Amino acid sequence: MPNPVEGRMDLSSPLGPRIARAVALFSCARHAAPAAVLLAVLAASGCAAPTAGTAAGDHAPSSAPARQDPTPGIVPLALSTSLPKGFSSASPDQLPLGSVYFNPSDGRREVVLGSLARTAVLIGDSQSEPTDSWVRRGLEQAGYTVYFAGRGGTGFTVSNPPVHDYVDALRLGDWLLPHGKPSLVVVQGGGNDASRGSTDAAIVNGEASLLKELARSYPSAKTLVIGTLAKSAADGGGRRPEVDALLGRTSAQLGVPFIACGDWISRYGLADLLADGVHLKPAGKARLAPVLAAAIAAKGLSLS
Repeated sequence: MPNPVEGRMDLSSPLGPRIARAVALFSCARHAAPAAVLLAVLAASGCAAPTAGTAAGDHAPSSAPARQDPTPGIVPLALSTSLPKGFSSASPDQLPLGSVYFNPSDGRREVVLGSLARTAVLIGDSQSEPTDSWVRRGLEQAGYTVYFAGRGGTGFTVSNPPVHDYVDALRLGDWLLPHGKPSLVVVQGGGNDASRGSTDAAIVNGEASLLKELARSYPSAKTLVIGTLAKSAADGGGRRPEVDALLGRTSAQLGVPFIACGDWISRYGLADLLADGVHLKPAGKARLAPVLAAAIAAKGLSLS
């Protein structure tokens, strides 16, 4: 059960050991660089990426089928805004760092990490998940501390059990968002949707639904969508550049800034730096990170 005084889960709860480790690590690391603090907390709470090289492929096989076209009349999951039994009603400002706070405004459990003024909350797949990913490093070079919430092998329509697709993972609490007001919210993906046969309609619905849910959690935050890293269509990119373009059109319709990367492997000569068909070796990630940082700056979203 959660501790009603501190808002933390005690060790009898399934989440208790993760939260306890998060608090302990945060206490040890609070004088370290912000990125190190966040990574320590996330790793302990089960929300962070593994070390480089351990992420599932963004085209990783899964027994779970891709979500297909939305069925008319289906109502999204209803979230209770009533305080769950055992959670503190105290303000998050009064809770210890590393606590799990129940936010009554959106019905979600959120991690208390203090100020997010220079934080980018990143939702993504295995292109983002490793700590040395080109997405994380690009955001860091743009001046942000990165909080990752996501999982390799997932996407706008596809899951990697036990983690659901992006929107359902958020709704069901497969990973937790930080409480507060981040400077930027970033969504990256599309590779798994491309490789596992998701339809255009399902991908569009998944992106729009996710952005709507994130706006509930962070109504004042700037938002950015990063597309699907790929070779160009002329260079054999297949479905991936199509999904990248589809995400771009959807983002434009929703008024959300978008960075297209559906031809970056070809444009920047990265084919020899691929570890497999779609993931970059460390040298490729290092080469692409400043490209992303420059693209973020071109959108007027850099803090550097």
